[in-house]
Amino acid sequence: MNKLLKMTVFALCAFSLNAASFAAERGTIDEAIALVQKAKAYIKANGNEKAYAEFSNPQGQFHDRDLYIFVFDKKGNTLAHGGNQRLIGKNLYDLKDVTGLYSTQALLDVAQKGGGKSHFKFLNPQTKAIESKTGYSEMVGDVMVGSGAYVK
Repeated sequence: MNKLLKMTVFALCAFSLNAASFAAERGTIDEAIALVQKAKAYIKANGNEKAYAEFSNPQGQFHDRDLYIFVFDKKGNTLAHGGNQRLIGKNLYDLKDVTGLYSTQALLDVAQKGGGKSHFKFLNPQTKAIESKTGYSEMVGDVMVGSGAYVK
């Protein structure tokens, strides 16, 4: 192999490894769905108060890279939020993303219909940028439990 070809192959391998490393830093929607299932089980086993505290703990077991749990009541009041504790206690029912979509309402709507995905834009706590996000939410009793994956 000539020197230029070797350098090109090396550069491509290095880029591929770096891209794979970056991708691994982001959670996937399948991982977000699994996190919601884990959170539902945690609520049932430990009760709301303990669960909400654990979900909102940035160092807790429900915070993985850019994945975290959020919990809203049916009126849009934030009961737990692993991405931003300052949102706890705030009503986000009328929160619009940058495209004008009512993201909390979309999450609640899909959750009340049996659970599922919705798409919106939200602040990524890791990058500090507004990014596209696919959220997944389900109802647990009278509250909605959700998570989501940021997508570039």
